[in-house]
Amino acid sequence: MTLTTEADVPQRSDNRSEDEGERSARASTAPSKTTESQDTWTELFATIASTAAQREDEGRLPHDEVRALLARGFGALHVPREFGGAGLSYRELFALVVRLGAADANIAHIFRNHYAFVNGLLTLGDRDQAAHWLTRAGQGDLFAQGVTDAVRPVNADGSVADLSRFSTTLREDEKGHYLEGQKQYATGSVYADWIAVQATTEDGAQTFSAVVSTQDTGVKVIDDWAGFGQRFTGSGTVILDHARLDTKLQLLRRDRLRPGTEYSSSLPQLFLTAVIAGIVQASFNDALQLIKTRKQHLYFAPSSTPTEDPLLLQTLGQLAANAFAARSVILHAAEALDAAAALPVVQRSAANQAAALAAAQAKVVIDALGTTSATLLFDTAGASATHRGKQLDRHWRNARTIASHNPSSYKGLAIGAHLARGEPLPKQGFF
Repeated sequence: MTLTTEADVPQRSDNRSEDEGERSARASTAPSKTTESQDTWTELFATIASTAAQREDEGRLPHDEVRALLARGFGALHVPREFGGAGLSYRELFALVVRLGAADANIAHIFRNHYAFVNGLLTLGDRDQAAHWLTRAGQGDLFAQGVTDAVRPVNADGSVADLSRFSTTLREDEKGHYLEGQKQYATGSVYADWIAVQATTEDGAQTFSAVVSTQDTGVKVIDDWAGFGQRFTGSGTVILDHARLDTKLQLLRRDRLRPGTEYSSSLPQLFLTAVIAGIVQASFNDALQLIKTRKQHLYFAPSSTPTEDPLLLQTLGQLAANAFAARSVILHAAEALDAAAALPVVQRSAANQAAALAAAQAKVVIDALGTTSATLLFDTAGASATHRGKQLDRHWRNARTIASHNPSSYKGLAIGAHLARGEPLPKQGFF
């Protein structure tokens, strides 16, 4: 089976709305004609899943698979229809993220920063800038983000400075603005058309998100991510050496204090957790396949065939329950994002915190399900399942790697302090 690359993105409308940003944000979550149809995505996801182990074994980056998804509109799912997107709700989006995560956790992860950027555009104060980049996303462009500095600014006492400050610098000369600095953990940058770089002005007074082309001569993307899991997410280094900004559309003002935009990291955090939910589903899928196709069985087993062995069936049932629970939790948390998005921006503060709490609680539960299910998978098979060619260990490695983003122990601490003392959840980082 070959990858389809025929464009299936909804046609862009020439009749753009000129209303306030709140209308665009609400439009993205309105009931849509495009739904989580099995017929729409099943074949492409199945094709991606069928080659995932081989790509992992060979160390091959999924460039073709990412482009096939973009051609079908996977990067435009939550983009409002007026900008060429499908206008799906968060619940519909995350249902598909879980399914893609089950097919290939690396590829699903690549789209995480893309949707974080798209989500920020929906409440951006400059509507011309938002419309420009949303249209780009609607037409199939892929965005990555460069947030974490390779060298972080520190306070006088040696502690890491506030997350609103960056050592990556926005400078200006007679030709205009340009960027200098180095980012790490720039997930998706290897595959992206654009990178939204977080930078601070030379005087440290203002912070911007500067969108640069990956084809710019001043932008160098290095695929040097060396983690044992999520090896093909392109989470490497971006070097910015006089990376030029040609138009004002590329310089987006970041306003962390604007009422109703708190907890902007809830979506990217839940996105990571949704990828783990996909890994839980993949662990069940592979276990079911192993039990159905296994030709040899232990001589002391309670049954002569794997499909009749009560121990294997119990393990399979547990894996199925884990997958059901993980997916259900993700969808419930996504509904909290939808509830916030349905309100005018200035009225979202309380709803945003509720969505952040839902995403945090989802992470604590699903992180545990991810590594547990990836281990239970091996209880349904013999030693042959550990063959490197099968790459079944990738599920544990991938789940453990994703879960290491903002450890669950700190999430649990923040949740407990909020519930017991009414302490607000942190507004920076992954909340």
